[in-house]
Amino acid sequence: MNEYDEVKNILVKHNALHGTDGKLQEVENIFETETVLYDELYEYFQSDMPYDVAKGRADIMPDEWIADKLDELGLVYDEQAEHEFNEDYAQRKSDGQVEG
Repeated sequence: MNEYDEVKNILVKHNALHGTDGKLQEVENIFETETVLYDELYEYFQSDMPYDVAKGRADIMPDEWIADKLDELGLVYDEQAEHEFNEDYAQRKSDGQVEG
């Protein structure tokens, strides 16, 4: 199993994914109420996390590092990216590049 699937399984286990896209919404706030989820993700990523970050001695805190990692894995809903995709699709459709 790859990292994406392992992390997604953790999120599914804690019922943290929302919507039809199956991605996290508002990742910045999720760790405020979901401490068990945070603890499990922290444990999962601890070996990859820089030591100073893991110990809270860096410019970035562990929860921010984990949030960035979730985003890198494509597990965070990106409203701007969806909007750009929809605009591009509409333009290609109006130009006759897409049928339907």
